[in-house]
Amino acid sequence: MDNQKKIPNRLINEKSPYLQQHAYNPVQWHPWGKEAFEKARVENKPVFLSIGYSTCHWCHVMERESFENQEIAGLLNREFISVKVDREERPDVDSVYMSVCQAMNGQGGWPLTIIMTPGCRPFFAGTYFPPKSRYGRAGLEELLTIVAEQWKENREKLLDKAGQIEAYLNEQEKMAVSIKPDKNLVHKAFRQFADSFDKKNGGFGEAPKFPTPHNLMFLLEYGVREKKQEALDMAETTLVQMYRGGIFDHIGGGFSRYSTDERWLVPHFEKMLYDNALLAISYVEAFGLTGRKLYEYAARRIFDYVEAELTDPEGGFYCGQDADSDGVEGKYYVFTPEEVEKVLGKEEGQAFCRRYGITVRGNFEGKSIPNLLENEDYEKVCEDQDRETSKKLYDYRIMRARLHKDDKILVSWNGLMISAYAKAGAVLGEPGYIDMAVRSEAFINRFLVKEGRLLVRFRDGEAVGEGKLDDYACYVLALLELYRVTFQVSYLERAAVWTDIMIRQFFDKKRGGFYINASDGEQLIVRTKETYDGALPSGNSAAVRVLQQLYQITGEIKWQEVLEKQLYYLAGAMDGYPSGHSYALLTMMNVLYPAKELVCTLSSACGREERKHIIKQLGYLAESVRGLSVVVKKGENQEELGRLAPFTEDYPIPEDGALYYLCSGSKCMPPFSEMSQLLKKLDEDK
Repeated sequence: MDNQKKIPNRLINEKSPYLQQHAYNPVQWHPWGKEAFEKARVENKPVFLSIGYSTCHWCHVMERESFENQEIAGLLNREFISVKVDREERPDVDSVYMSVCQAMNGQGGWPLTIIMTPGCRPFFAGTYFPPKSRYGRAGLEELLTIVAEQWKENREKLLDKAGQIEAYLNEQEKMAVSIKPDKNLVHKAFRQFADSFDKKNGGFGEAPKFPTPHNLMFLLEYGVREKKQEALDMAETTLVQMYRGGIFDHIGGGFSRYSTDERWLVPHFEKMLYDNALLAISYVEAFGLTGRKLYEYAARRIFDYVEAELTDPEGGFYCGQDADSDGVEGKYYVFTPEEVEKVLGKEEGQAFCRRYGITVRGNFEGKSIPNLLENEDYEKVCEDQDRETSKKLYDYRIMRARLHKDDKILVSWNGLMISAYAKAGAVLGEPGYIDMAVRSEAFINRFLVKEGRLLVRFRDGEAVGEGKLDDYACYVLALLELYRVTFQVSYLERAAVWTDIMIRQFFDKKRGGFYINASDGEQLIVRTKETYDGALPSGNSAAVRVLQQLYQITGEIKWQEVLEKQLYYLAGAMDGYPSGHSYALLTMMNVLYPAKELVCTLSSACGREERKHIIKQLGYLAESVRGLSVVVKKGENQEELGRLAPFTEDYPIPEDGALYYLCSGSKCMPPFSEMSQLLKKLDEDK
């Protein structure tokens, strides 16, 4: 039935694409809020909470099977108050109830299904449920029927279970211990990665395989710091094999969410902004370390994809694209030889099919996912790739099927992509990438700041939501990245202001660690702290990186004090499983291993082009030399910089040219007057 002929529910006025997808379900959904819970209290009904996101394949399946099912909808409408939550807009709600699901079942995922009291105290948790029991999996209809009966006849038992779950969650937080960070954690993480590494295909463990780019960043960093070739090989093998596989879109660029097989051939086809941001950073870092063109090419193709598909005209970045086309997963991405030849012509089409493994037999449901896994000349292909050929197939693919696009703009994920563009601009020597980063940051500053606080989401002219820890931490990292490549003090100044707010609103001064939601924001049944670096780095891992970078750049003791407490807290959290905290370990390595500080003092007499050249070189150094922080002091910014980094007042500005003051560990050298001298010294220290 067409949506125009259906009766909308209370989600019709929401801006979230995920909530909009459910606005015409026969289920009488409510958005998360006081109205829903007050209604549940007054009507004396349990709350059915469903959490997902708009590009989630199994969320779509459960919607089609159950939430469009009139019988199940009737049962929900009679016996429950039903609430829908977009996990990307409300990561705090998702975090709390995902913790419940993991505590009760040992695992979690989306769609997340919770049944709870009107006071939001959960007593049941699960993920996807079919409409009726099958293959040993409980059916939603049976589950809802049993719970409805229990609520009426045996409520005390359900309430007792809810109390036990709530007590468990609160107790888990109190059990957190702090320990002194040391290199043993770093070495242990490496050994854990080595034990699960797939030497043939790259990646870790068995299928499904997730890229988890921060694991690769850790291995690159560890390999350099420890001069451990095995770590570098693990990261490089994975980066190469992911690029060769079908998880990389060889037609349109960018990476899918994860691979369903061990070879990276068959992806779960949804594409997410955060995956591509973190992967872009990983490939750029690998290129900076090795100079291998494949890594530069992969990074550039990620940015091609983001600019073509996920960039708002005003400069923000959208969340991602769905796995499904016309209700079929992967339909958009696969080809037959006939289709390719029809678009490219017989000779060119056959050559393309040979290069990218497109066969009559196919490798996915009778069709083929383009890949380079059987092509030993994959390195040559990436260097000689005919962009016009890909463009023809890309244009054909768009006309053949369309993908749903989640076009909301999240501060946290935008922060990651801004960092990726800024880093790539410096390392790849591409000013246009830095311009993209500057433009996106301006979008956040313009549309997602209100009364001195960050919001969460912008869509369709509306910005809403109380900023969470991830929003503040990832946004500040973006500001610091922009400072590192432009040396405009305004970025550093705003990074310091937002970090002050982040500490004041989210930091646990007693035990250490940052809460996911602000002290003056909406309070849930438990105030959680996330430390595990899963698909995304945790807010705590991003926050400790903020503190370490700010302290290294400015030398301000106030950042050091919080940094030390945060490092102790994270060391305690990662003690038994440090490889699950790889992004936090990047910061820990910056503290535990020798660091370098460079102050450049730049004369006002330097011409514009000379200044531009020096800034470009320093930006490259800041992004490519391990453990190096760079500060640029100019006549016009010395007062502003002095307030943020008082130590810079001791460095005089020369009458002409530039001076480069380099400190390594606890030793400082006489200033270099030529960039070539500085570069020679840095090269000697490798």
